Amino acid sequence: MGIEAIHGGLFAPDFLQSAQSLAALPEWTDFDDAGLDGSEARLRQIFERFPIDGSPNEAETEDDLIWPVLYELGWTANLRQQNLSAKGREDVPDGLLFANDAAKTRAAGVAEGRARYAIGTALVEAKRWLRPLDRAGGGAEALAPSTQMLRYLRRADDLTEGRLRWGILTNGKQWRLYYQGARSVSEGFLEIDLPAVLGLPGHNEGLFALSEDERRHCLKLFVLFFGRNYSHPRAFG
Repeated sequence: MGIEAIHGGLFAPDFLQSAQSLAALPEWTDFDDAGLDGSEARLRQIFERFPIDGSPNEAETEDDLIWPVLYELGWTANLRQQNLSAKGREDVPDGLLFANDAAKTRAAGVAEGRARYAIGTALVEAKRWLRPLDRAGGGAEALAPSTQMLRYLRRADDLTEGRLRWGILTNGKQWRLYYQGARSVSEGFLEIDLPAVLGLPGHNEGLFALSEDERRHCLKLFVLFFGRNYSHPRAFG
């Protein structure tokens, strides 16, 4: 199986590619072709409304692409811009995701923003379309997004005493799932090229283009592993 659209060391490649290993996960076997077809159609619609051939800024990417994708993945309960620190604005992820509406309501009733993280499931950091995730830029982009995510996860892990250890970092094209409990958090992420696995024009072409079966396999990995209902820890190899 080609894995050009998948990177990172969070999960063993053999696990991600093995139908037998994945079949041991109820979420994988219960997600049939009809369900995958529906997810693919809705994700494609999101991209059709987004100017991927233009230069959308961070706010446009976040509001018009990233959050709609997260909603499609089941993350409908969330709070934006919750400060991880008691003072200053240096540790403010773009979003805090909750398992359900009841958890969000409970968190919203907590006065201090950083205390809400103990009720959350994952944090989100969203960047402008195609911004390099491992390279610093200039001005407001002086810190590499991956470095920023690692800092947030360390802070959240300490603050919640290990109750929140998951993070999603994305520039709209590359989607990374981080786990603070990985052996090497800096390398311990799962990255999926979403436009490639959707087969969007210009994003799944050339020598290493995914076959149709590979593309749908990778798309199923994306929907399940980044989705709200997936039981992540059981998949570690």
